[in-house]
Amino acid sequence: MEEINYDQLHKYLHEAELLIKEMKFSAAKELLVRSLLINDRSPQVHNLFGVIYEYQGNKEMAMRHYRAANVFDGTFKPAIENMIRCSDNNCHGQKHPNFGVDELSFEERRQQFQNGDNHG
Repeated sequence: MEEINYDQLHKYLHEAELLIKEMKFSAAKELLVRSLLINDRSPQVHNLFGVIYEYQGNKEMAMRHYRAANVFDGTFKPAIENMIRCSDNNCHGQKHPNFGVDELSFEERRQQFQNGDNHG
C-alpha cells in the first residue's frame, strides 16, 4: 500500500478552502481533483466538493459528496454535520457548511497513533 502524502493533501485542502471562500469554485475544484490523485478516499476532499455544490445551489450533488465522505470515513464529523443540515432543508440557509479541512480522517488519526504521535 502506497503511503499517502498528507502534508501535500492538507496544503491543497487549505488552498481550496480559501478559493471557495472567495467564490473561485473552478480553481478550487482543480485543487480538489489534484487532492483526489493523492488520496481518492479522502473525506475532506469529498466534503469540500459538497461545500462547493452547496454554495452553487446544487443540493443533490452536495449531498452525494457529503455521503461519499461519510462512506469513506463514518467518523468524519464535518460531513455528518453537513448531511444533517442539508437533509433538514437548511442547505443554503443561515447556517454555513462545515469545511472540515483541519479535521483529521480516521486513517490519519490511526497513522498518528501507530507512529506514536498521540497529540492530534
